[in-house]
Amino acid sequence: MADMLINTRDVSDGSTVIEIHGEVDISSAPRLWQILVDTATELTPTRVVVDLQYLTFIDSTGIGALVAGRNAAQAIGVGFTVRNPSPFITTQLRVTGLYDVLVSDG
Repeated sequence: MADMLINTRDVSDGSTVIEIHGEVDISSAPRLWQILVDTATELTPTRVVVDLQYLTFIDSTGIGALVAGRNAAQAIGVGFTVRNPSPFITTQLRVTGLYDVLVSDG
């Protein structure tokens, strides 16, 4: 079972930052999926920013959770971006073709 900690904070510009620590795999991905989708659809911030600076591992189920969050946000006009992926996670996102869809340098 992966150890994952999620911190969420609202920013003065109307964005919500979701900071993920640890690992996301099949055991923790459903929780991440729910948090991302609920943040976008229930809190409706101007933008959801998923900060991966402290994420050490992600598997395909975790990447699927990121895509689900993006899709939920996009469906209702909420911005969605991933930032600060490690080199390992950058490689995972590039291999799947999702880096340019998910990651913003801003």
